[in-house]
Amino acid sequence: MTTDHPNRQTIIGRVGLLGASAGIFLGLIEAACLRLPNWALPLLKPHVPFSFWFFAPLLASLVFGLLGLLAGSLASRVKSRLLGMVLIGGLVGLAGDYFWLVLKSYSSVWAWFIFLQDIITHSLIFALILGCTLAFLWTTRRPGSPLGALADIPVRPWSRVVLSSMAALAIATGISYSPDHLLTSTAHATDKSRQPNIILIVWDTARADHLSSYGYSRNTTPNVDQFAQRGVLFENAISSSNWTLPSMASMFTSLLPHQHGAGVDSSLGNGPRTLAEILQDGGYETAGFNANSTYGSSPWGLARGFETYIDCTTTLGYSLHASRLGHDIIEPPAEKWLHPSRLNEFTAHQLNEQVYHWYDHRSDRPFFLFLNYDDAHDPYDVPSPYNRTYGRVSEKALLRLEAEKFGHFDLSAQERGSLINGYDNALNYIDSQMGELLRFLQRSPDWSNTYVIITADHGEGFGEHQNYTHGRDLHREVLHVPLVMAGPGIPAGVRVSHTAATRQIFSTVLKWAGIDDAVLRHTSLARLWNADYQPVNPDEARVSEVVDPAPPTEPRGMITLTTREWQLIQQAGYPHHQLYHWPTDPLEQQDVANLPENQAIVEHLKASLLSIIGKSYRPWRDASYLLALSGPDFSPELEAGKPIPSLTWGPLLPHGPGAAQALFPPNPEAPASNDENADKELLKSLPYDAP
Repeated sequence: MTTDHPNRQTIIGRVGLLGASAGIFLGLIEAACLRLPNWALPLLKPHVPFSFWFFAPLLASLVFGLLGLLAGSLASRVKSRLLGMVLIGGLVGLAGDYFWLVLKSYSSVWAWFIFLQDIITHSLIFALILGCTLAFLWTTRRPGSPLGALADIPVRPWSRVVLSSMAALAIATGISYSPDHLLTSTAHATDKSRQPNIILIVWDTARADHLSSYGYSRNTTPNVDQFAQRGVLFENAISSSNWTLPSMASMFTSLLPHQHGAGVDSSLGNGPRTLAEILQDGGYETAGFNANSTYGSSPWGLARGFETYIDCTTTLGYSLHASRLGHDIIEPPAEKWLHPSRLNEFTAHQLNEQVYHWYDHRSDRPFFLFLNYDDAHDPYDVPSPYNRTYGRVSEKALLRLEAEKFGHFDLSAQERGSLINGYDNALNYIDSQMGELLRFLQRSPDWSNTYVIITADHGEGFGEHQNYTHGRDLHREVLHVPLVMAGPGIPAGVRVSHTAATRQIFSTVLKWAGIDDAVLRHTSLARLWNADYQPVNPDEARVSEVVDPAPPTEPRGMITLTTREWQLIQQAGYPHHQLYHWPTDPLEQQDVANLPENQAIVEHLKASLLSIIGKSYRPWRDASYLLALSGPDFSPELEAGKPIPSLTWGPLLPHGPGAAQALFPPNPEAPASNDENADKELLKSLPYDAP
């Protein structure tokens, strides 16, 4: 029992313990909202790691504990006991308000809660809890003390429980985020395999025409230039889509987006076998390092088959961003005063450090190493001195980009130039860090038995078609990506002008790994650098697809066919096609589809596109990617329901895109979600961008 006149330290300590206790409770509630399947919003839950159970209560206990110490210090100084009670009640009111914010943000799957959150405001919650706390403290008041019944709680056991809980949470959090904890333990092989090591380096958001290797006026990528002299550079490599998840899923499965189905609301399903899964079954150690903090996180499916997969969910910054305290209170001033980019992303240097740590702990098996650098993604923020190599990016231009990048808009020449400067800065920074990585790997004794691929998932627009960034159209600036490879048996200093698809990396890598089959030979990129190779239409044509979710009620599909001369673009809801002769019009500013002399070309390309899609390997997991082809001669839904075609080989061509999947037994298909539409609506209601 306390005395009737507690000293200042007693008041400060008890109110601090009150705040810390409330923080632990609130953190556990927040973790439950994101981790428990019956509470969490289904599309958010997978993106929060298990360590959030430790991190969230630790963070909340520290924040509310400090607020409690502040409130206790003020309450101990004021002469009015009522004012002291108001300060303590204010602390409890803030905790209650945060509790409501957590429920409102994460657990709005309850119908009754959706109704309540529209009529109950944060001010009302704060006022109600403040009033109830004041009533409680006043009815249990003590002479000269604002603590009320709080003074009766034994302070020693209370402090022991709270402080030991915080210490345990801190230790668990530290272990959860330690590099050694994140690495998978692997057994060392007794006999070293003669299979080659394979390294796939992806530059997120890198358009080919901004690399000096591809003729850009600025020397943005000297290390890529040097690397290309050791191997083959593909001048006309085309991505399967214009944003990360579908294009990377195509790279990992050889399938087109309508076949693998990965998209804005759908992860890469369990059906198709991924490159990492096949290589792992073949005796490879597989390790992936992905700096993309959204669709690069493991729940979206790209991590399948990797024994070690390090993404941004393994960082403290990611968990900080996922919590309401971090996202709403801590991050904004930190971004403004400490670092302008979010704290939940790896820089290229940090990603390299993760790779070095893994490399020192790897097994003796051959390895498949995948990296995805994300620094070229907007807002193009890179460390000094690279952030000013070609000029600093304008803050005004970035704000405009953030506000309007999902619509059609124009920037002034100065603002546009500023964004390009920032983008080129980022490419130069990635190039420097990739150079460091390659020099590190070259010191390995088995470097001579290592293949390296450098490519990108998609490009970036800078207003060429009134679109900035990516994800909205399928013009060349977002589809034309770098592709360079070197290794045993690959000729040095060769440039290939034939069209290549990044999804063909799948067959190419498997051929290197020793899997020998006709379908892989006919879809491997290796055949393109042979001097006697002659493309046979439609073998030279590359298909790219996207579903534009805006407007949400009427998704608009877009599909394109790229050949050595032409790009044909077809969009759902538009009666005419677009046609560009990209060798003479690389920025695709002149649509020549309506010229009389080009009508035969348009019809031929349309027929080729329908033929390629019709022969693509089944099953089709998302026919909405083919909405642009809907018409009297083609129904995506009817085509998707057709059985898998038999695999018959001609003298050169396999039977359509994705046929290589027939070589590998499929994984069990993931069950389809029945709540997809509800999930979409709930995501729109979130007050911040979901991690």
